[in-house]
Amino acid sequence: MLWLKYALALTTLVGFWGAGLGLSPFIPLPASLLGLLLLLLGLVWLKRIPSALLRVSQFVLGHMLILFVPATMGILLFAEKLADNLLWLVLSIMLSTLVSLGVTAWICQRQWQNHAHANTDNEHVKR
Repeated sequence: MLWLKYALALTTLVGFWGAGLGLSPFIPLPASLLGLLLLLLGLVWLKRIPSALLRVSQFVLGHMLILFVPATMGILLFAEKLADNLLWLVLSIMLSTLVSLGVTAWICQRQWQNHAHANTDNEHVKR
């Protein structure tokens, strides 16, 4: 009977991906992201994670490397085109990395300052 729970959990994961796929023509986000957001909303509404869903999702995440095989094959198939644009690819990767690190550092710094400021205000109230 346990296999039935796991089969239902896997069907649930695939179903949420399918729901995201159905919404993707209307919402400009990838189907997998929409499916994850729907799953998140469902779990928040449920207020717990079913144990079978947790086990199946951990198994899938543990074997996620298999999902990168098509991307690797794409790189091998289009190696010549990638080599022609290597400079622009490297520059865009470096620039996007620097921008994302800068934005993340800026947000963390603001949050840290707000948190420190809130703690200082709370100490004044306690006195």
